[in-house]
Amino acid sequence: MEIVETALNPVPGAPNALKLSYRARRDGFASAHWIICTFAAQTGIGRFELTAIDTDRGALSDIKLYILQRWGLDDHPPALARRPLLRLDARTAYWLQQTLNGIVMAGVYGLIATGFSLVYGLIGRINLAFGEIAVLAGTNMLVAVGVASQFGRLGPMALTLSLLTGAAAGALASWVIGRLVVLPVSQRATSPQAVLIATAAVAIVLAELLRITAPDRVNWLPALLNRPIYIAGTRGFIATATPAQLLAAALSLFGAAVLLGLIGLSRFGRAWRAHAQDPLMAAMLGVPVPALRSATFLVSGAASGLAGTIVVLAYGTISPGDGLAITLKALISAVIGGIGSVPGAFLGAALVAGVETVWSSAFDIAYRDVVTYSLLAGFLILRPGGLFNRAAPSPREF
Repeated sequence: MEIVETALNPVPGAPNALKLSYRARRDGFASAHWIICTFAAQTGIGRFELTAIDTDRGALSDIKLYILQRWGLDDHPPALARRPLLRLDARTAYWLQQTLNGIVMAGVYGLIATGFSLVYGLIGRINLAFGEIAVLAGTNMLVAVGVASQFGRLGPMALTLSLLTGAAAGALASWVIGRLVVLPVSQRATSPQAVLIATAAVAIVLAELLRITAPDRVNWLPALLNRPIYIAGTRGFIATATPAQLLAAALSLFGAAVLLGLIGLSRFGRAWRAHAQDPLMAAMLGVPVPALRSATFLVSGAASGLAGTIVVLAYGTISPGDGLAITLKALISAVIGGIGSVPGAFLGAALVAGVETVWSSAFDIAYRDVVTYSLLAGFLILRPGGLFNRAAPSPREF
């Protein structure tokens, strides 16, 4: 029998439950099923304690649930099957797990926040379509994976080409939006709100196009590199990570290093910093402004595209509804870090991801976004220049 996961969603009215939808195929016939797992708590270590199971064929009895907990969950997992690499107490291991999870989100927010900073640093405008560009890139990666899978088993080369396809799709989409929307609107309207409105419209168009093309299905990355690695802990709790999650975290750090090196050391970075500080003087000294703008749109789009592929790699899929949330969190990261600063974008992303991770792990996750947006309001009131204390109208230095 072949079992394929199709969706994982929260259960309305049951904050401690998750609904897993899957498709089972046997002898050429496929059927859809679902299972709802209820846990002891919404936060803390209790969120990993299974307390009830309901399925499309009925709920598990107490006896069956006990058998599953005693022999299906306790003896199989890490504690007896494999020893963790490090021995830590359960609480420390739990927070190590949350740190590992937060690294991926910090990378996603940071890469897209860099897109905001690069465009804003160059022309003083904000492109609200970067979140949907990331979703478009992730979707293209999934399409490329699907095409590659038709020619055999998906290997490292095919996965690498799929990642590059996603990043390239993000770069191309950003360049097109920049040339056809951002630059023309910013040149014809003195108010920055015009670009905000135009790019918000573009984001809606992209989201709807992606939603319409896949109305009744969710694309998932095949189960790749999903065998868990038991990192640290004891029998009470063991921090784990899959090779796919570690690869996603590594790509996040690699993308951050490349962007920081590009801005700080390359010819493009010197030209970008010169134009950000004094556009007229940069043009007089021979900086090719049209080429610089095109390169900026390509680089910012590639960063957002890489973020979209990282989401797919870490979580298995990405959907059109994810674009708005990613855009807002990345924009908050850019503002907190000091919009127009590339290092500030990553620093702000680390802070936002850290606050989200800590709150989700220790408190009611329903209030997570309230805390995040309150953090933005606090920075705008108390430190409007961001962590680097640089006001937006000032020259945007590296």
